[in-house]
Amino acid sequence: MSSATRTLRRRLLLWVSGPLVALWIISTLIDHGVAKGFVNLNFDRALLDTALNLGRNVRESGNRLYLDLPQPVIEMLISGEQGRFYYRANGPDGEYITGDPDLPDPPADALEDRVTYYNAPYRNESIRAVALRVPVRPGSGKGAILIQVAERATLRDEFARQIMLRMMIPQGILVLLSTLTIWFGIGLGLRALTAVRREIENRSHVDLSPLDESAAPAEVQPLVRAMNGLLERLSAALAAQQRFIADAAHQLRTPVAALKTQAEVAMRQARDGELSATLQQLHTAADHATRLVQQLLTLARAEPGSHRSLMRQPVEISVLAREATEEWVPRALARKIDLGFDDRSAASTISADPFLIRELLGNLVDNAIQYTPAGGRVTVRVRSENGCTVLEVEDDGPGIPPEEREKVFERFYRMPGGSPEGCGLGLAIVREIAQGHGATAVARAGTGGRGTRMTVTFTPPA
Repeated sequence: MSSATRTLRRRLLLWVSGPLVALWIISTLIDHGVAKGFVNLNFDRALLDTALNLGRNVRESGNRLYLDLPQPVIEMLISGEQGRFYYRANGPDGEYITGDPDLPDPPADALEDRVTYYNAPYRNESIRAVALRVPVRPGSGKGAILIQVAERATLRDEFARQIMLRMMIPQGILVLLSTLTIWFGIGLGLRALTAVRREIENRSHVDLSPLDESAAPAEVQPLVRAMNGLLERLSAALAAQQRFIADAAHQLRTPVAALKTQAEVAMRQARDGELSATLQQLHTAADHATRLVQQLLTLARAEPGSHRSLMRQPVEISVLAREATEEWVPRALARKIDLGFDDRSAASTISADPFLIRELLGNLVDNAIQYTPAGGRVTVRVRSENGCTVLEVEDDGPGIPPEEREKVFERFYRMPGGSPEGCGLGLAIVREIAQGHGATAVARAGTGGRGTRMTVTFTPPA
């Protein structure tokens, strides 16, 4: 059985419906025996009643025995509901009186019994017959008349089969209805698992709080309890990892800052051109390390489980974006880039952490400035779309190839031929912050197919 069919409902249905079908088969076999015995009993009584009616009308005239009934009456007596009876009457000495002369005799060991039932072949089919001995005149000593009545045995099998069908069909329908009831009943019983699944699906990846155990049935509570234990251990592991990254970043900031300061002092004091170039490279490396440490610290703050990932307050994103854009104007002017802001939003209030949103926008603007050549343009835009607030940073730089637009959000990934100033963490931080706020971050081609347009869409809460 494939994994697609190994559902709990299917297994429970097989475990319950299997015994039901087995009981139905056993009941059918038992009912078949009961029905066959009932049919044989009633058909044998019908044979005996016909034989008795015939025997009561045997008369003696002189030394001759005859059946004192008109032929229409005889035909009525030997005509059953399922077909015509065969009959024969023999005298005390075995002489033929009336009926079917070739009807088989009863077994020899039953000649002294008053009533004898037996099976025999007759006219290429099996028959069931009764032999009744009726005294000619009780007390006269003249012996007894043998009355035989028979019918085809297949009539009994057909009647028993009809009774079986009438019993089996309702029982089969009952088993089918029971199976359907069990199917829907199991579905209703498994709603507790469905509720747990939906609660997990609807959660943000930053929400590692315990699941509600009280609402689950007693059978499901151990599963929920185990999941809560896993969530607790996962939360502790993430917290330990974030503490390590944050502590390491904090510890690195001081010596890197000191190294950068010493490099600046040495550059001012150095008179040798070659030494000055070396110190300049050292200063650039220290500046790069400072940027990397700062981004690592920001990434640790944005990851699930950090204290900042749960800090939310109403933020007017258009105001925040305008202020953050203004902070990057000097950097853009130094690189001869036109940095502008475009507010097209109808309502741009979202629930967010303003510090992290500022970091998100700062990384997008910094990335756009790095890759936009001198004389280019970078535009920060806030707009509304289908009830969502959209934050965009668009540049007219070289752009990102379609096959690279998803990879650039990976940590430490740098495009071939990219800027040497980057650390490969800026866009990874952007996506991490966006996901923490229930938003999406995607890279698209800029207006007219030129440059890059980074879009972050904030969906309003349901």
